[in-house]
Amino acid sequence: MKSEKRPEFYANDNLRKALRFDPSPESVHDTRVYLRKYLTLSLTLSRLYRNLECIYYSKEAVRILGKIRDADISGCIPINRELLALKVTKILPKISSCYLPKIYGSRLVVFEKIREIYNHILTEDFHEFRKKVRILYYLTESVGEDPKPLKDISRELGDIRDQYLKEVCVSTVNKKLSFDPILVEETRAIVREIIMRNEFQHLKKFE
Repeated sequence: MKSEKRPEFYANDNLRKALRFDPSPESVHDTRVYLRKYLTLSLTLSRLYRNLECIYYSKEAVRILGKIRDADISGCIPINRELLALKVTKILPKISSCYLPKIYGSRLVVFEKIREIYNHILTEDFHEFRKKVRILYYLTESVGEDPKPLKDISRELGDIRDQYLKEVCVSTVNKKLSFDPILVEETRAIVREIIMRNEFQHLKKFE
């Protein structure tokens, strides 16, 4: 059991990193990841502690950073990169004090969310599956579990999407994103093991 790992502190560490943003392609990618991690935990823990303004501005920054990164990856999506980067630099001060307090029951809420997502991982479309894997990766990392297995699957799905973005520039064919269905079973197996290691016995009951 890794009870010393508190999800809210994980969220705060990632917010702290996000506030170091600069407009370089590497920073755009990293800051987006940091803010997604912070936002995932803020939303998951919102039933215990909620700051709607922090959630709103974090979502807005993630949305804009996503536009910039997609354009950087594709090489052909037309955007005003400088203007969008400036918008992000103006948003970040609005969340500079959005650190989460110590929240009692945070680990339980996170593990309940992990179990909820596990129960709904089925054969599904690319985007929905990728989103669930990414959230599971962040949530399990926040409670001190080894993130690598889920991170590897998340990265594989991300690479598929990045390749799609690059092909958009050179192809007129409307290609459907797809992935190996075995990844669904691999994800379920990884998450089940994590659930079985947690300290909350009622979440370990499987049919």
